[in-house]
Amino acid sequence: MRDAGDTALLDGRVPSYVELTPAPRRTGLRWPLLALVLAQAVVALDLDIPVLRAAIALVTFVALPTLVLRRRATTLPYAFGVTLLGLVVGGLALDTVLGWVGVDHPLAPLPLAVTWLVVDAALLAWRRQVPVLTRREVRRAARAVLDARFELAPTLAAAALLLSVIGAIRLNNGASGFVAVTAVVVSGGALLALMLGRERSTAYDSWIVGLVSAGLLLATSLRGWNITGHDVQAEYLAFTLTNTAQNWEMSALPSAYNACLSVTILPTVLAQTTGLSGLVVFKLLLQLVFALVPVLTYLFARRLVDRRTAIAAAVLTVAFPTFFTDMPYLVRQEVAFFFLALALLAATEPRSRTTRALVLAFGVGVVLSHYSTTYVLLMAMVAALAGLGVIALVRRRRGQERPDTHTLVLLHPAMVAALVAITLAWAGPVTHTGGHASEVLHDTVRSLTGHGADGPGSSDTSYAKPFGDRTSPEQRMHLFVQATLDYRDQEIPPDLRAIPDPGPADLAPAVQTQPATPVKMVCALLMEGFLFLGLIWLFRRRTTRSGGDQALPREVTFLTWGSMAALGLIVVVPNLSVDYGVLRAFQQTLLVVAPVMAMGICWVLRKRALTAVVPVALLVVLAGTQQRIGLENAGTYYDRFFASDSEMQGLTWLGRVDHADRTNERIIASRNLNVRLLALSENRAPVSDRLYPTLLSRDAYVFVDGQILDQGESTVFYTGDLLTYAYPLHELDRHLDLLYDAPQARVYR
Repeated sequence: MRDAGDTALLDGRVPSYVELTPAPRRTGLRWPLLALVLAQAVVALDLDIPVLRAAIALVTFVALPTLVLRRRATTLPYAFGVTLLGLVVGGLALDTVLGWVGVDHPLAPLPLAVTWLVVDAALLAWRRQVPVLTRREVRRAARAVLDARFELAPTLAAAALLLSVIGAIRLNNGASGFVAVTAVVVSGGALLALMLGRERSTAYDSWIVGLVSAGLLLATSLRGWNITGHDVQAEYLAFTLTNTAQNWEMSALPSAYNACLSVTILPTVLAQTTGLSGLVVFKLLLQLVFALVPVLTYLFARRLVDRRTAIAAAVLTVAFPTFFTDMPYLVRQEVAFFFLALALLAATEPRSRTTRALVLAFGVGVVLSHYSTTYVLLMAMVAALAGLGVIALVRRRRGQERPDTHTLVLLHPAMVAALVAITLAWAGPVTHTGGHASEVLHDTVRSLTGHGADGPGSSDTSYAKPFGDRTSPEQRMHLFVQATLDYRDQEIPPDLRAIPDPGPADLAPAVQTQPATPVKMVCALLMEGFLFLGLIWLFRRRTTRSGGDQALPREVTFLTWGSMAALGLIVVVPNLSVDYGVLRAFQQTLLVVAPVMAMGICWVLRKRALTAVVPVALLVVLAGTQQRIGLENAGTYYDRFFASDSEMQGLTWLGRVDHADRTNERIIASRNLNVRLLALSENRAPVSDRLYPTLLSRDAYVFVDGQILDQGESTVFYTGDLLTYAYPLHELDRHLDLLYDAPQARVYR
């Protein structure tokens, strides 16, 4: 294993992430400042100059601060992270301060341009030189480009990225998924060539991992010409309200989504300054940010294990299905994972004030980006800190030397207390969104003490042998139907019930069961097995240090066990598995435990070729053989989330229904379409997720989507599970009037 000083930075020559790089040739600031003023004038005046406007904004708001910070105070990963965090915190500060003085649009291009003009000028004055490239750096970059043309791994990685984009566009136009599947295979080839090839620089490895990650993400995010996915619909609504008003206010959408600045202020700043649409920001720019997370995982692992094992850790992070199926639809969590990965990397730096400041800053980034990621992180940190306390107590009673807390960074008691305090302040008096977390905590305590509700946990726990929930889809559907009848009795008067006497088709619909495929189950068991072996390896190294290898750093070791404790709690407590999601929690846990899992592979397989082939094989099998929206125009996600032109036209028609004479008009639609309707009606139409037949009422429009009309089925999300059932459309034809009819959209009343 290598120490931190043996690991090179992204350019392959800086031995530590916090060391300063040599200062380049100095130049005067007069002309650069003039150019900066002219560039920001383009943004301030909101000039519509295709390509150039976006390039100017990205350079002045992102590239320039990153380069200055990299040259003067830190290095590339942290410089970019601080720059992105500056967009979030700076936008929040601008929104707050200008709001106090009566500015109605604090996030408009003009105030943003003026503010970042001052910021950029201050950074240049602080550094007192323009971050120009030296001849040596230009020659090195040119040489790297030329070398890449003849290297197998980067060529395959670039081809995989291109094929992923082309494959998504072809699928959007109704073509086959052959190109998309080919992109997955080529991605596996690139990673295999990287792991089996000769050792290269850290930058070389990072580029390959980043290109492959970006390809897998874009294959999903670029599907559909509109916003496609589950949570991203609500995220995009929160962004739309902020972007349209050029102002962030919690009252505009009193929801936890609106409290995530990663999907409100951050994309608004990017959209307002670049002139790009929100679609481009969500589907492309923020996906490229998240593509850096596996790179950061590789850099984190490289501090702990050898190069090939570190690459395997990054591959395992990418191979987990949540990465390429769900994460593009969870933009707020993508940004939170980016800051979390940076915090983990910074925590492995030599201890200093700069290191602690970086860890705290990136921890704040997690808090401002996503609530669930924050809570899972705090659970892991508290569990790890408790473990450290127990060990310290045992050592004290045995008369052994107490561990030095000054060696801790992320798990230092003061750091944990600071992040807890910031989280409570943000979720409490600032945004007032901590109510749900309090309910979850209350239910968790009741579950642990044996007084919790008897409801089932998420079906995703079935992959966690032997703790998985065994409730069948039919049993979940029965519980759901009973819940709808209870709601109907309490909330819908008899004279307003659209179906007065529900029949068997309404009370006991046929449920489409989708058991996990053998391949998926085998892959899940393999990943769990490798993690278990890795934890055994970690325990042996920490206690015996056999084989001549060093143990992992104490902080990383306890954070690993703390993360596993948090994940275990989410798996075994039903309400946690439903509210926070087992698969997303495991994806987050991988950011910490991936190096340990990779060591489990190396420990049991030992042979060089197998340690490379197995992680890549898992990626290709899980990403290339499963039915998912990134590979074909079929599957549950496609049926639920892909909106055709006909469906969008129907939604647009319904969203524009005149509410002037009926202010209490209601719309009933499936959950995945509700947010679209809110956006299309300018957030004024009361929309309800009551499409199940027993919940329909006569005082509302009923929108029937393409899944029902094409497949005869609908899907509900209940107890953390997707339940697809046969929808009795004939009941609507019998009891309601048809107002709008299109191939994939109908509106009843």
